[in-house]
Amino acid sequence: MLWKSPFRIAKISNLINGIAADIIRGNIISATLQDRIKQLIASGPGRIYPKRKQGVRKGTDRKHRSSASAAVLAILSGFFALFAAGLSSGTTLLPSPAPSPAGADKPPQWLVAEAARPLPALPPETEAVVLLNQQSTAIDPKGMLTTSFRRATRVLRPGGVDSARSLVTAEAFDTKVKSMYGWVVNPNGSTRQVNLKNVISSSLAPDTLYMDVRMMLLAVPEVDVGSVVGFEWVEERTPPVVEDSFEFQGELPVVRAVYALTLPPRWEPDLNWVNWAPVELKQEPISPLQARRLSIEITDVPAIEHEPYKPEDRALAGRLLVRLKSADSGVRSFTGWADMGAWYAGLSESRRSFDKTVSRKAEELSAAAPDTFSKIRALAEFAQKDIRYVSIQIGIGGFQPHPAPGILANRYGDCKDKSTLLASMLGAIGIDSYFIVINIDRGAVTLESPVSLYSFNHVILAIRLPDDVPEAGLDSLVRHPSAGKLLVFDPTMPTTPLGRLPYYLQDNTGLLVAGGGGELLRLPRPGPEGNLLDRKGKLTLTGDGALVGEIREVRRGADADTLRYQMLSATNAERRKYLETFLARSFASFSLQSYAFENLEDTRADLVVGYKFIASAYAKRAGGYLVIRPRAIGIKAIDLASAGRKPRRFPIDLQTTALSRDEFTFELPEGYDVESLPKPVALQAGFAAYSSRTRADGRTVVYEREYRLLDPLLPASRYDEALKFYLALAAEEQQSLLLKAAGSRRP
Repeated sequence: MLWKSPFRIAKISNLINGIAADIIRGNIISATLQDRIKQLIASGPGRIYPKRKQGVRKGTDRKHRSSASAAVLAILSGFFALFAAGLSSGTTLLPSPAPSPAGADKPPQWLVAEAARPLPALPPETEAVVLLNQQSTAIDPKGMLTTSFRRATRVLRPGGVDSARSLVTAEAFDTKVKSMYGWVVNPNGSTRQVNLKNVISSSLAPDTLYMDVRMMLLAVPEVDVGSVVGFEWVEERTPPVVEDSFEFQGELPVVRAVYALTLPPRWEPDLNWVNWAPVELKQEPISPLQARRLSIEITDVPAIEHEPYKPEDRALAGRLLVRLKSADSGVRSFTGWADMGAWYAGLSESRRSFDKTVSRKAEELSAAAPDTFSKIRALAEFAQKDIRYVSIQIGIGGFQPHPAPGILANRYGDCKDKSTLLASMLGAIGIDSYFIVINIDRGAVTLESPVSLYSFNHVILAIRLPDDVPEAGLDSLVRHPSAGKLLVFDPTMPTTPLGRLPYYLQDNTGLLVAGGGGELLRLPRPGPEGNLLDRKGKLTLTGDGALVGEIREVRRGADADTLRYQMLSATNAERRKYLETFLARSFASFSLQSYAFENLEDTRADLVVGYKFIASAYAKRAGGYLVIRPRAIGIKAIDLASAGRKPRRFPIDLQTTALSRDEFTFELPEGYDVESLPKPVALQAGFAAYSSRTRADGRTVVYEREYRLLDPLLPASRYDEALKFYLALAAEEQQSLLLKAAGSRRP
């Protein structure tokens, strides 16, 4: 939705930085470059969703892929190829900076001073450290913001080169980059300088036909361990809503973070600290007219280090949000979430209006439906599956949807367009609905978050259910005190049916735009039964220790939606590889004999996956005994331990509730009987429960287990409890069953 929002730019900039760094080092060849750019295309808003921590990133859905993606791939390939050629040959198209002659193009004094500062004590694995993160904003009486930035980074290890050497920013309809400079000071005293002439830029974006945002990359060459890299740049902004944001915490530690704000008379700041304790504010008048300068300095900001299953960085990073208010200016500044809701309602309400074409289409789609819910579902599936995701963003179009009749005529649109068309069609058959503006990074917005225009990157719909619609089985239902029964639906995710939420929306928080205003709304978290994996297996153990198996899986909810999305776009070879990768986690040697996916296209039905395999040498021989693991396939244990066994800093985010059942029936080989069975296990941890048992039944052995995840988000204070639970679960998964051949003695 919001390509111009700071963290949307940050997400795509990370990959651009990586591509540029690889080109500079000469590590990219043509095929690799194509793969990296495909990653870039796959990171677009609304089309490709956040990667599940336990899974593989979803691929682009070919059935709904726009032709724009192919064009983006081709043009970006040429774009970065041109960049590579420019760096290697020094062409005039992309001039390569020359070494600075003595006395010329010297690094600025501020960078020299930062390079000379002694470093504080840092963890030994630190790859780079930000010496200075400085942001100075001045606002004029008309509400234009002029911000100058300085950043200095010292490279400590080879892995820190990429994060230090490049700067990515963007121009948009409300933002102009006035200058950009970069320098490197190397340990041997050599320096290099780059500036705006060395910037490479592009207005291309995944699944976006056109937008007026220009991504800008400035990369400094010849950076190595010990180098200090500095950037200085200036931006002018005239945003729809006057606010400023200081992002001072990220993946690298920061020695000093400095924020300054210059205010004209009769302007007041409203400071909101997010994920950080408030810091003392220094104020000083700077003119007889009582213009003021405010400043804040923060020292020794720790990095957001990697921890297994931690929330998204946006939910953890410390930042300062500053809303700017004028006593006598017509410039808008949000006073709260209701104010932002009113603004978005005014921006979007007229776009929902339906004409005769929209009304006719709504009647056509719903005419054969036997009841109200079926009518709603027919319209929802049309918006979800028949409207391609393609975005056109010009000016305020990053926020404002296109008119519903045009979306229907063109058969394409982005997330807010899909939601707008669905709202319009629902209105045509007399059903009310409301926009929910949300961030797909769960935790980026909470019920305690301060209001900000740039908090969100996605739009979905809350459908007001009439009284005649039964509530049973609707996991996405919210009961609102004034709006009534609201069924939350994401028309952009093509494999999540009406009544369910994609995993990234479960237990998330969004802005409900209703009643001429808005309020933050917590979306529901389904019970474990809403995210089901039910697996049954018929397994035959041969006398030589091989295992011949046939498995049938039934999936519902988040697991089904994610896997369905992957497999719809996958080739047969890719589907086979997915299953082989899964089986390889349980068997040292195996062959996949056959497989089938049922109900891939039918999102209303459970997803069924069946496959057959042979695992050689599954049983271990010990004299006249066979030792087997009754938990044939599937791993529920997770590794929560941090590197170096450090104390846990961040919450544990396991994404969704879950209910998983396994039942494996083993047919024993002739001449073998059960000698001993594993003991039953029952684990309880408050947030989760696990049980298993193994029983003999004539010539068969049946292994059954159940895993229930009740609360997927745990505070760091429960780390020891969670670690103990999953270590015990891992031990159970390795238990063995002993079979004895007739006449054998126990080893």
